[in-house]
Parts: sequence; C-alpha cells; structure tokens
Amino acid sequence: MDPEGTDKDYYRYEVLRDCNLEWLDKVCVLGINDEAHGNDKYVTIAYPQHYKGQVYVSRVDDPNLPWRDDDDDIPMTAYHDFSEIGLPCVFPFHAICYHDILRRCLRQESPERIKKAVLFDVFENLNGDPYVRLQLNYGEPEPLSEQVWHHPQGQESLVVNPVAIPQLESELDVITKSLSKKAAPSRHSRSEDIFNTLPFELRHEIFKLLPAGSILALKAASLAMHSTALPRDLWKRTLMSEIPWLWEVHDIDAFQSQEVEGNTSKLLLDIQKKSQYTSENDDYIFGLANRRRIWGVCEQIRSRYLEKLKGISNAES
Repeated sequence: MDPEGTDKDYYRYEVLRDCNLEWLDKVCVLGINDEAHGNDKYVTIAYPQHYKGQVYVSRVDDPNLPWRDDDDDIPMTAYHDFSEIGLPCVFPFHAICYHDILRRCLRQESPERIKKAVLFDVFENLNGDPYVRLQLNYGEPEPLSEQVWHHPQGQESLVVNPVAIPQLESELDVITKSLSKKAAPSRHSRSEDIFNTLPFELRHEIFKLLPAGSILALKAASLAMHSTALPRDLWKRTLMSEIPWLWEVHDIDAFQSQEVEGNTSKLLLDIQKKSQYTSENDDYIFGLANRRRIWGVCEQIRSRYLEKLKGISNAES
C-alpha cells in the first residue's frame, strides 16, 4: 500500500487502513479425487504458496480428500503446474466467498445440499486452460487474469471484506433498534391521507410499480398504505429482483411499524449508489460494492450449475 496515495500502482493506505484484511488469508479449494471413499468432490481449507501457483491442502476429516500415509499437507496446483510434475489441479476461492456468498446464491434457487461434483464440473467447463481461472465476467473493477495480484490505486474494493461490512452494520443497527419499539400512533388522521379513498386493488397496483425502497417510503408516509398488506410474495420477489445480495434486509420484518419502514427505506432508496463501484470517486460502501460484484459472478456460476442439475435430473428420469 502507498501511504502517500500518489502511486497509481498501489492501493491507498488511507482507504484500507481501518479494513480487516484477514479474510484474504482464508482460502478453500474445490478438487476431485478419483480414489475417494466418498461419493462427491471435496471442499477444504488450503494454504497458498505465493508465486508458485500451488496450495497446500490441510488434513481434514473429508472422505473425498486424497489420502497420504504421512501427516504432511498435500501440495496441489491452483494456478498452473509450472514444474509439470502432475500435481492435482484444484479451484481456489476465499472461504467467505464460498460459504457466505456462493452457497447462499445457489440455495436461493436450489435449497438442497450443494452437489460438489456438479459444481466441479461447472468449474472445469469454465476453466481457461492452461491456467486455473474461470472464464466469467468478474464485474467492476475486474481483477487482471494473472497469477500475481495487482493492486492499482482506485481498486481497493476488491480486497475489502464483502460479508462483515461496518458501514452496513451501523445502518442495520438503526433498523434493528426500531424493531423492538412499540409502534407510535400516527400523527396524521386517515381523513388527511390522500390514499385513504383508493380501493385496495389500486393500492396494490401502485405497490407493484415501485422499487423496494419506495414501497417502504410510501408505507412510512401513509397510514392507509401502511395498513394495506402487499400482494402475495410481492415483497420477496422485489427483494430477490433488486437486491438478492443484501440478505440482511431479507430477514427483517420491515412492515412491523412505520418507523421501521422509514428507517429501512433510508437504507434502500440509494442502495444502488452505495453498492456500485465507480472509478470517479469513493462515494460508495467498498465492502458492499465488493459483495455485489462477487454475487454477480456467483449468479453466472448458478445458472450453469442449475442447468447441469436439470440435465442430470432429466437423464435419471
């Protein structure tokens, strides 16, 4: 990192100084063992060996992990087998990207246990030989497709934790605190509410036209609309369409009171700006932008994963 913030080839210290970067050290790998006692591929913790394109897989209780008589960690290729000694090839990824983002993304459409063998096949089909890199759109900013990590100024969001996001947590705390409060009586009478004369069918049609943040803002401002239940599954569909990667909001009962609706709407009304990387300025939440970028990669994997599952199901039937 560049403490002065003037070198275009290095991340700015000022941007990352308060960020916990330890999540980058926790790596998993997805691999195959043709002689496994289990019936699936394996996902296990690995330790990178920098600059050599290898990882060392730790000894864990996984029936699919390659077996060795000694207690040493197992060397595997995670970028390219430069030594050409035939090391097993594995696909590396950060632990939280797999456990907290990819698995959540896959289970939104396929809630059963992830079939690692199918996921491995998807990765193999996407792999850009001779180097281990999935041929996907990695979003913005896009990491360079090289073994050595580049760290140009302005792309700091790539290394900011996409799950534990302090700025998001502080905004969620405001919402959480309002959940425990008793709903205050409305300051406006129903006779003053312009929506009070609308039939419920028209209110529902209005809700269908609005994004999530505007739905909540309208309910917070109008007692008549607050008292109107949303059409079946509309809220879930809206969240899944607009912000599938903001799972914290999915778990909130945002319609508990007008105060909760108002607080949640403040988060959602400009969520697209807060979560969108731009090279023009730093006016966004870095961790949230990284999560949204990674989620986009996971959605591409998910579409291929579901297609594989469907093909297997059709073949078995």
